[in-house]
Amino acid sequence: MAQEEKQLLLKDLCARLLYGVIYHRNDGANIELREIDIKNGTLNYTDNIVVRECKPYLRPMSSMTEEEKKERDFYCGYKPYDKNIGESYLTEYDMPDYLDWLNAHHFDYRGLIPMGLALEATPGMYNKEESEEGSEIPIPKTVDEAISTLEKILSKEDRDYLLENGAISMHDSLGRWIRNEWGLWTDSDLKNELWKKGFEHPDDMSNYIIEEFIKYLNNKV
Repeated sequence: MAQEEKQLLLKDLCARLLYGVIYHRNDGANIELREIDIKNGTLNYTDNIVVRECKPYLRPMSSMTEEEKKERDFYCGYKPYDKNIGESYLTEYDMPDYLDWLNAHHFDYRGLIPMGLALEATPGMYNKEESEEGSEIPIPKTVDEAISTLEKILSKEDRDYLLENGAISMHDSLGRWIRNEWGLWTDSDLKNELWKKGFEHPDDMSNYIIEEFIKYLNNKV
């Protein structure tokens, strides 16, 4: 693997790290990637697998369903085909949300599959419902359940940090985890409840959950 290709693959994997991308190891095993050591170029401390020895499973852009396109348009501000402009487009402001959505849905927007740097995911490989049964942390169905879950999984240090720094301080860490793992980008009972409360974007939904959790912590003090 050329150095340029290795850097491109590492960049792509880093962006997908929070979404649990599945990679194919050189010994034939499929492993869910959760950790990257950028300094040493390894993907997993326990496996000590280097970048050149693995390929992530990704979805071709052509596999995007009509339902997913509608979801993309709604959440990412993706503009439909405009005869005056000549093509569908995104504004510069909307692009980060779009890339985050693509990563959350495991799409190969960098073209790694044609380059031989990634493998095409099989249908259902990233189906959340198929893996949900064995999940250690069930997806909350209500905001109250979300608060109870956060109380169980967050350490005292994390709770103290939230109380001191506010919800916005964890927008790209805990907030992103909530958006991805609790179905706020796709569909879940929790998302539907937040929708009824007037929240339309997953960013606002996750922020509300964290703010409600902070209120809960303050009331306990």
